[in-house]
Amino acid sequence: MQSTTMQGSTPGTGSTTTQTAETIATRAGEKLSNLSSAAQDTYDRMKTAASQAANRLSERSDELRELQQRATDTARTYMREHPLATIGIAVAVGLILSRLLSRR
Repeated sequence: MQSTTMQGSTPGTGSTTTQTAETIATRAGEKLSNLSSAAQDTYDRMKTAASQAANRLSERSDELRELQQRATDTARTYMREHPLATIGIAVAVGLILSRLLSRR
């Protein structure tokens, strides 16, 4: 007659091993679920913070464009009102730049 038991296994330990494996799998699933939930919460917070930062940057960009436009308008007005001073300033800047660059 042939033996039906597996060689090296102890009778009766199969159900204990299965229960232990199921317990480990259940705990691992719970931990994975908790980790997934924490990751999603972190992602949502990061997404919100990035959106708020983008909005603030957009507002600052608009403010900078307005400041640039005002500075350009002021400079244009000054140049139209004082053409000789504008030419003198341009010549002086040109001379200074040529001296600085020729020292290379």
